[in-house]
Amino acid sequence: MSLTAWRDCVLTHYPHRLLTMTNYLGTERQMNAVARRSFEAADAAIGSDRHVAQWRAFFVRRRTFIGLVAAFVLVLFAEPVPELLCAGAGLMASAHLLRLVCAGFLSKDTHLATAGPFAYCRNPLYVGNFLVVIAFALMSGRLIALPIMLLFWVLTHAPTVACEEELLHEKFGEEFEEYRRQVPRWFGCRKCATGEGEFRWSRVLENGEHLNILSAWMVAAMFYIEMVK
Repeated sequence: MSLTAWRDCVLTHYPHRLLTMTNYLGTERQMNAVARRSFEAADAAIGSDRHVAQWRAFFVRRRTFIGLVAAFVLVLFAEPVPELLCAGAGLMASAHLLRLVCAGFLSKDTHLATAGPFAYCRNPLYVGNFLVVIAFALMSGRLIALPIMLLFWVLTHAPTVACEEELLHEKFGEEFEEYRRQVPRWFGCRKCATGEGEFRWSRVLENGEHLNILSAWMVAAMFYIEMVK
């Protein structure tokens, strides 16, 4: 099937597939702690705040799915050019190097990560995602994609970070509060934490970062194919 035919097929059947996938991903069994917290907040809200909380919960719960859909839509309508494709590939390589290092220091649900990149920024993994979003927009060759992708990133990551920090406060208490006082959420001039911990390749595999990297470069390959076809 040609890329044009595939594009037409996706645009014809996509709405139904999206609804089906959304319903499947919405099952309680599939929810992680952050998503569950966001839905609990939505259930507790009243009035107009409830609608806002419900949208926040939606974006937190579907953030991975929304990112994948956005990336593939970009491929469908991309007009890649060599200069922007190369720039995007270089930026994405840097982003994945950052995420890989972060994953090597991160032990989910066992201890608070404060070493490596986490000593300079409380959310370095999401900084990596931010760079990947920009990389995809550049690779698409459509500059209008940049503000759209950045909007998706803000809508999905801002509420996610807020929910995660509530959970970290509950789990680690004063340890997290001290970390939060020392290290900025994104970037800033505060003193960096000394941090304890070491990089381990086993954590990279446990966190599934190699799969994230592979899937992103598969999308990048599709941009290249669209350019040379």
